[in-house]
Parts: sequence; C-alpha cells; structure tokens
Amino acid sequence: MKQILRFLLPLALLGGSVGIGFYLMNTAPEPKRKPHHQAAPMVEVLEVQPESYTVKVKSRGTVTPRTKSTLVSEVAGRIVEASPNFRNGGFFEAREVLLRIDPAEHRLAVANIDADLQGVEAKLVELQVTADNLKKSIDIENQHRGLARKQYQRNGELHKDGTVAKIVMEQSEQEYLARNASLQSLKNSLDLIPAQRRTLEAERKLKLVQKETAQLGLDRTRILAPYAGRVLVKEADLGQSVSKGSSLATIYAVDFAEVRLPITDRQSAFLDLPENFRGESKPISTGLPVTLFPHIGVKKDQWQGRIVRTEGTIDTRTRQLYVVAQVDDPYGRQPDGKPPLKVGQFLEAEIQGRTLSGAYVLPRKAVRANDEVFLVTPESRIHRKRVEVAWRDDEHVVVTSGIEAGDRLSLTALSYAPDGAPVTIKKETEIQNK
Repeated sequence: MKQILRFLLPLALLGGSVGIGFYLMNTAPEPKRKPHHQAAPMVEVLEVQPESYTVKVKSRGTVTPRTKSTLVSEVAGRIVEASPNFRNGGFFEAREVLLRIDPAEHRLAVANIDADLQGVEAKLVELQVTADNLKKSIDIENQHRGLARKQYQRNGELHKDGTVAKIVMEQSEQEYLARNASLQSLKNSLDLIPAQRRTLEAERKLKLVQKETAQLGLDRTRILAPYAGRVLVKEADLGQSVSKGSSLATIYAVDFAEVRLPITDRQSAFLDLPENFRGESKPISTGLPVTLFPHIGVKKDQWQGRIVRTEGTIDTRTRQLYVVAQVDDPYGRQPDGKPPLKVGQFLEAEIQGRTLSGAYVLPRKAVRANDEVFLVTPESRIHRKRVEVAWRDDEHVVVTSGIEAGDRLSLTALSYAPDGAPVTIKKETEIQNK
C-alpha cells in the first residue's frame, strides 16, 4: 500500500499543478491594444508669386581668332634681320617689319633696269634732236631745190635763144633732180621718226614695268605685318635661307576674338539672333549680350561679348546651330587684372535671351517627373498637378501655367504621396535652421 501511495502522490501533485496553470491562463484579463497612428510627413513649402524672368542660354566653345594668316616669303634669299616681336606669342603692330631678306640681289636688278631705262630715255632725246635737224634740213633743201629749179628754168630759156650751151642746161637739170632726190630722202627719214619713237616708247614702258617688278621684289624683302596681331607659330628665323613660297609664320589678328557657340532649336526659340539675307551686304550686328567664363584656376573671371552672326548651316550630326560671339580687345590688359584670352581656350557662355513676364520661377527640385508639382492645400493635404514648363536650367524651372499666385508648393521630396495625403508644414524657423 505504501508503495502505491509513493507512486500516486507525485502524479497527483503534477496533475494539480497543470490544472491550476490552465485555470490561471483562461481566467487572466486581456491586454488593451493601443490604436496605431501614422505621423503625417513634414514638408517645406514655398508660396509662389509671378515675376519676370530673363532666359540665359548656356553653351560652350573655344576662342578662335577673327583672322588667321600664314606669312609666306614672296622672294628667295637669306633672312638677315628679325624683329624682337617675331617669336611665338609675340605681339606686333600693323605694317611692322617682322623679317628682312637680303636685298642686295634685288637692288642690283633695280639698278640694272634703271640703267637700261636711262639708255632708252637718251635714245628718245637723240631721236627728237634728229627729228628737229631733219626738219631744218628739209627747209634748207627746199630752198636749194627752189634755186636749182629756177636755174634750170633760166638755162632752158637761154638754151632756146642759143645763149647757153646744151651741156650747161643739162647740168642745171641734174642739179635740180639731185636736190629733189635729197629732199625726198630727208622726208623719208623724217617719216620714220614716229615709228622709231613708238618703238623706243614701247621699250621704255617695258623697262618701267621691269623696274617696277624689280622694285616690288626689293620691297618684298621686308616682311610687313598685314595687321596688328600676334605670332601663333614661328617657322623661320635669322640666318635661314628661304625660297619663294616658303612659310615663315602663322599669325592672327588681336583686335577681337570670336567664340563659336552651339545652340539647340529649343534654345534658339528664346534668342533674337541676327540673320543674314541675300542681297544685304551690310554686316549685321546685335546687342545680344553674352557672358563668357574662362575658368582659369580657382578664380571665375568673366568676359563680356555680343553675338554678331549666325552660321548658315546646321550640324547634321548634332542638329545644332552655331552662333558666333565677339569679344573686343581680348588680349590687352584689363582693369580688373584678369589674364588675356588665348586662342583655343575653352569657355562657358551665358547668352541673354528673352524676358518671360508673369512666370513662376521654381527650384528645380520642386518639379517632379512628367512636369508634376505637389501643392499643399489650406487643409494641409497634397494636391498633385501638372504644369506647363517654358524653360529649365540647372537651378530653376520656369512655369507659365498650371499654378496661380499664392499657391503653396512642396519643396520636400516625398517617396510616396498620393493625392489628398496629409502633411505637416515646417515652420519658418525650422526651415531657416535646417
């Protein structure tokens, strides 16, 4: 019996414990559940007002010279003189002597032709003297011929009377014929004078042309700068022998520089660009300003220019139109101390375009995909709305319709914002301290 009780007593205790446990679990009070409230997102808002906005079209280009030329030797010879400015990067003025080629041979050519010309001039003077002498000789011979004719007539009459012998009459006749022949010879010589003069004058003209050609060759031994400019690449120097047609240097003008800027069709719609038309030879200029940024070092310098022309073709690869900006005196010392521009230098440009009136200038982050904005209603709820964007750049989006003055625009990026979703507006102090 004791053994049975020893076995059943632990089982009774275990069963009682389990029963008490189940009883406590079933009779325990249920915990109260607190309702879950989702916090409305906090947004930064902007109250929009219409304003005027001037479009600035951005582009990029490189500095190019207005005029770029290759200096070429027009005569052969050895370079005997070079200007100190004739070096890479050297500045020079118009008509400045950059190089001088040995002129000795060309001076001799001029002197030789000048001597020939003096000989022709002397022949012309001699021919004129001969013509004058012939005229005087003809006058004298006319007088002798008249006397011979009278003597011949007198002897003929006396021979009829038998006073003069026949031989005397024949001698006077021969004298008269001889005078006629001499007179005719003098006239023939005088008639040849104009032809001889024309020959000598033609020879003189030829010598003058030859002298001018030789003088031109002598003048061309001095290589003159065609305009005020700068040496880009020097290709010849002192002591070097050059032939006709040899390249001496590449130079460019420095009165102003040009920058070729590409623009798209959309950008051109906001620019009043100058256009050239057939039949209008007068160059067209415009006051359309452009600001250029060289980005030299850490300092952001600015150059002011103007759009002077548009090119007559559109790039078939990029479908862009190129406009040309002009910068005056780009290589001179500037009052603000900025360095001069350099040919080939890369520039960023801002072209001043048209002014849009009554537009809403919004931060770029305020306009979402598909030109959609999030407006905040007076009840602090989101209202999604499409707007019409007229212009956008890196910082702003210009809207012309879709919103009204006084509308509150959410500037905070919301990952999920269904139409009508509640929001909490940041206070002004919170926005400033952010």
